[in-house]
This record gives sequence, structure tokens and C-alpha cells, in this order.
Amino acid sequence: MNGLSARPEGPGRLGSYTPAVYGSLLVTTLVAVQWKAEVVPELVAASLVISVGVFWLAHAWAEVVNGRIRGPMTLSQAWSVALGEATMLLAVVVPGILLGLHRFAGISTDLAIGLALAASLAQLFLWGLAVGRAAHVSWPVAIGLGFIDFSFGVAVVALKAVVLH
Repeated sequence: MNGLSARPEGPGRLGSYTPAVYGSLLVTTLVAVQWKAEVVPELVAASLVISVGVFWLAHAWAEVVNGRIRGPMTLSQAWSVALGEATMLLAVVVPGILLGLHRFAGISTDLAIGLALAASLAQLFLWGLAVGRAAHVSWPVAIGLGFIDFSFGVAVVALKAVVLH
């Protein structure tokens, strides 16, 4: 299904982590880019949902087109491809909830956005860790991979600070 990634097929096998990792990196980037003095956390959350939703559709469509190059594809197969990419949408959940704390728990805008950004970076670390363990790598190597993914997210935030401020 996911023609360009090494996605093992069959029962009991792990699917591709690509959409989930990409979603976490996308959410990290979107939160970092939108963190300004006059930002409204609820609008950042809405922006995350809409943006990641659009990227999900784009990724799913690209995979469907890729699959159709090899031959006809049924609607059921296309839906299966879209569901395979849907883990990207999960990256919005925790940061979105944390952004909602601004309204529902009365925390400051900066704290809500800072927590959302920290959660996004933590997700990147956890994906690196999960991928490391899924590859049957030792715990120290898996933790190192988690820090590499986390560092990639930090680099995105640093680039935002340099480019946009």
C-alpha cells in the first residue's frame, strides 16, 4: 500500500510509522511558527486540525495515485490507504488538548503553547524510541534514536526562531 516506504504487510505486522512521525513533526513546526505575542491558543489548535487534515488528505491522495500507477484501485483499497495514513491525525490530539487548557483551565497563552510544543517534541522522542525498539535495537540505541528525532524537532523550532524573529 505505502509504495515508497518499507511497510511490512500481513497480519500481526507493524505498519509504517511514517505518517505518525510526519504528523508529529508537522504539529511541532506549526505550533512553533504560530507562537507569537498576540496568538489565540484555540485558533492555533484549529489551525493544527485543519492543516494536519489537509496534509493527511494530500498524503493519502499521493499514495492512492502511486498505487494506481501499478494498476486499478478499488474504492475500498483507496480507503485502506487513507486509513493507513490516518496515524498522522493523532499527532494533533495531545497538543490540541493542551492548547485547550488556555480556555478551560485558565492557563496563560504562553504556557498553553509551550506545553503543546513540549508535547510535540515529546511525541517525536517517543516515535524515535518506538521505532528503535521495533527494529529490535537495544534500549540505549533506541533512546539515542529518540533523542535524534527530538533534536530534529528542536532544530525546526530553532530555525523558526532564526528565520521568523
